Amino acid sequence: MNPPPMGTDLWSSLPPSWQERALGLAVEHTIGVFDGVAGAAGPWWPARPVVLREAFYRDLGELADRLGELVLRTCMRRARTAGELQDVLGLPDSEVPMLRRDEPLGEHLLAASRPDVVLASGTPKFLEVNIEGAVAGTAQADLVSRRFLDLYEQELPTRGFAAPPSAVDARFAQIRAQFDHDPTVAIPLYQYGILAGATNEDERIDRHRPMVESARRQGITAFPCPWRDLHNDAEYRLFAGDRQVDAVLRLFVTSSEPSCDGLTAVIESARRGTIHLHTSEATWLLSNKTVLAWLWTDIDELPPADRQFVHEHVPFTVMASPEHEQIVSEAAAEQTQWVLKPVHGHGGAGILLGHTQPAEVWRAALKAAMDTKDHVLQRLVRADQLEMTFLDDRTRQLHTQPVPFVLGPLMFDRKISNVFVRHSAPGGGLIVNAQQGSAVNSVLLTPS
Repeated sequence: MNPPPMGTDLWSSLPPSWQERALGLAVEHTIGVFDGVAGAAGPWWPARPVVLREAFYRDLGELADRLGELVLRTCMRRARTAGELQDVLGLPDSEVPMLRRDEPLGEHLLAASRPDVVLASGTPKFLEVNIEGAVAGTAQADLVSRRFLDLYEQELPTRGFAAPPSAVDARFAQIRAQFDHDPTVAIPLYQYGILAGATNEDERIDRHRPMVESARRQGITAFPCPWRDLHNDAEYRLFAGDRQVDAVLRLFVTSSEPSCDGLTAVIESARRGTIHLHTSEATWLLSNKTVLAWLWTDIDELPPADRQFVHEHVPFTVMASPEHEQIVSEAAAEQTQWVLKPVHGHGGAGILLGHTQPAEVWRAALKAAMDTKDHVLQRLVRADQLEMTFLDDRTRQLHTQPVPFVLGPLMFDRKISNVFVRHSAPGGGLIVNAQQGSAVNSVLLTPS
C-alpha cells in the first residue's frame, strides 16, 4: 500500500482499537476540551483533533513564510511606504485609520500571519495570506491541542503525540522583544466579529486568561479591557483608567469597529507613535487579496524557483476588472471553476463560490465586480476533505462524515507556532470560516 501524502490527516492510520477508545472518551470529554474556546458551540463538537506529521508541520511553516516574503516583495515593487501602498491599493483612509503613511515597507511587517490553506492531494494551496496581527486562533489552537493531548496521555496507551509550540507564547515573546523594559499591554474587547461561546463581558474577559498568563510569564502586564476604559492624555499617550499603556494587542480590524471614544484614543496614539501596535495597520494592507493577483501579474519576472512556488501553491488569482475582461468572460461561462472574493473582506463575508450560484446571480456579481474593481477571481481548488467525527450534544451520539477544512498555520517572528483548524460541521456550508459558523479545532503532531 502506498503511504498517504505528506499533507494528510493521519487519524485513520492509527490502530482501530486506539481510535475506538479515543472516540469513546469524546462522549464524556469533548465538550470539556472546548470549554471557553472562542468559536466553539454546539450542537456538533469535534470528537478529535487533526493529526499531522511533524515533518509536514515544519514544511507548512516554511511554505507560509516563503509566501509572506513573496507577497512583501510584490508590494515593494509597487510602493516604498505604507501610504504609497494604500494609494496603489485604492483604499480610503476610513479603511486604515491607524495607518502611519510614512511607515516604510520591510520585513518587520511579516511579524504575524495566519494564511488560509487547503490541501489538494496533500499539496498545500494558499487561498489567502492574512499577514496581520488581528488574525484569530492562537488561544483556541493552544487550548484544544493541549487538552486533547492531556486527555490521551491520561487515558490511553501512548502514541508519541506532541502538541505544537504555543502560539500565544510566541506572540507575546515577539511583543516583549520590542521593549527594553517590561511593558503594559492593553487588549481591547472588540465589538465586531465576536465568536460564539461568550455571552457577556465577564466571560469575554475570562477567555483572555491564557493570553494574560502567557504575558505574565514573559514579564508583560497584559489585560483585556472594554473600549470605554481607554483614553488619551494631553500628549496623546494612551491610558486605561489611570494606567499608562505601552502597547495594544490589536485583535480587531479597525474599520469594522463601531466608532467610540476608546477606539478614537487608540487611533490618535497609534498615528502619533506613542504606543506600539501589534501589529501596525500597515500589515492589514498586505492581507488585501489584490496581492495574490499581483503575484500572478509578476509571474514572468520571478526567479524560476519562486515561479514554481506560485504555480504549485497559489491558485491563479486575477482582478475582476475591465483590464481582465477576457478572463471575467471565461469565469462567466465556466462558473464552476471560479470563486469571487472582495479584496479587503474578512471573516468569509462576500465570498461567492461559482458552482453554488444560479447563473444569473453569478453573472450579475461579476458585472458588479467589474464596475467596482474591488474583487478578485480565484481558480477553485478541488480540495481534500477531512473525515471528521462529531459529538451531537443533543443525542450524545457520534457521527462521522467528510467535511471541507482549512489549516491556519500561526506564524510569529516568521516561525510556525501551532495550527488553527476550521472545518464544516454536519449541515454546514462550503465557506469554511469561524465567523460563518464553522467548527474550530487544532492539531497534534506525530513523528511518523
